[in-house]
Amino acid sequence: MSFPKVELSGSAEAMAEKLGLDKTRLIELIVDILEVGRRTGRDVSGNIVCGLDVNGPIVDCDDSELTPYPGAAEAISYLIAQDGIEVTLCTGWDLNTMEFFKENRLKVADLGTVGEYGMVYERKGEFHYLYPYNEDEALQFVKDLMEAAAAEDVKVALQGNYSTGAGAIYIEGDTNGNLLGHPLVKGRRPGMKQLADACAQGGSRVSFDEEANRIRFSSEKENLRGIYQALVKKHPLISLRVQQEIPGGELAVWIDDQDKPGFDFESLKQVAPVFEKRTGRKALVYEDFGVDFIAPSVETGNYSKDGGLREFGREAFGNDDFLSVIIGDKRSDIPITLTRTLMAAQKGTSAEKIAKDENIPSFFPIDVCDFAVALAEAHRIARSI
Repeated sequence: MSFPKVELSGSAEAMAEKLGLDKTRLIELIVDILEVGRRTGRDVSGNIVCGLDVNGPIVDCDDSELTPYPGAAEAISYLIAQDGIEVTLCTGWDLNTMEFFKENRLKVADLGTVGEYGMVYERKGEFHYLYPYNEDEALQFVKDLMEAAAAEDVKVALQGNYSTGAGAIYIEGDTNGNLLGHPLVKGRRPGMKQLADACAQGGSRVSFDEEANRIRFSSEKENLRGIYQALVKKHPLISLRVQQEIPGGELAVWIDDQDKPGFDFESLKQVAPVFEKRTGRKALVYEDFGVDFIAPSVETGNYSKDGGLREFGREAFGNDDFLSVIIGDKRSDIPITLTRTLMAAQKGTSAEKIAKDENIPSFFPIDVCDFAVALAEAHRIARSI
C-alpha cells in the first residue's frame, strides 16, 4: 500500500501552530507512523488505546514537582477528542500521585491511569485491581519495613500505592530525592499530632509524646492498619525516622527534615538488600532514592505496564480489536508483549536506542505534543484510505 502525500488537516495545522511544532517534522512523523504500521501489520486505522508515560514524555525527568511541558495538556486533550482513540497515563507511579497530577497539574478531562506497573488502573472514576488488594500483605510489608528501618537507622517514606504487589518507598529521600518538592509533600506535610490522630482514626493504638514530638506504637501486624492508612493513603511520602528505643519494645517515629549526612546512592544500594531480605521481596533501586519492593507473586504473574494497558483497552473497546500505542523514554516503557503494540520511543532517550537495537516496531516523537498530533493525523489518514 502506498500512502497519499500527507497534508495536515485544518485542526492538526491549528494545533501545530498553537503548540509551536515544526510542521515539516510533524509530517515526517506522521509518515513514519503510517509506514511502520504498514510494514509491521499494526492497524493504525482501527481502535487505539494510547499509554502515556509521565516522566520524559509529559514532565521533565528531573522535575519532582511534576510540572507538565507547555502545551502538553492541550495536546493530550486533542488526542482524547479523536474518535476511536482512548488515552491513559501508563506509568510506574502510584495512582495516588497520578490522580493528584491529573487534577492539579495536567487538568485534562477523561484521561485514565494505568499505574503501579500495570497492577491497577482507573477509567472514568472506577478503579480496577489486576493485582488484588491484600490487607494482610500490606500490613506485613509495613511491619517488615518499619522494623528494617529501625534496625538500619534510616528514614523511610511510603508511596501511596493502591495495589499491594509493589511496596514503594523512599529511603533518606527528602533532600536526596527532593521529596520535599513533591506535590503531595510540599506545603502539605502534617504535624506529628495530626499524623498520630490519623493513625488512631485508622484503628492503630498509638501514643503521642508531645514533648519529644514522637509517635510510639507496637509493630504487631494487627496494630498497623491505621499506620498503613495514615502513611499510604492519607499522608503518603512523609518521611519518618524510626527507632526502637528499648530492645523488643515499641517503635518510635518522627519527622526529621534532614537526610542522614553522607547517605549517598551507594549507601542506598548497600542498605536495600537488608530490606529485601526482611520483606522477602525483590528490590528495584532508583537514583531518586526510591525503592520498589516487588512481591514474589508479581514476578510469577503477568503484570506489566503494557499488560495493564491492554486491560484498560479491553474495558474501553469490549470485544473489538484495538492497537496499543505506548510513548516512553526508558526500558521499563518498552512493552513486554509486542503483538498488537506500537512503541513511540521518545527521541534521544534510551528507549529509542533499545527500540532500534532490538528491532521493535516503533516511531520516534520528541514528546507528548508532537506524538499526540501526529498519531491523531495518522489515524485519520489511515481511516480514509
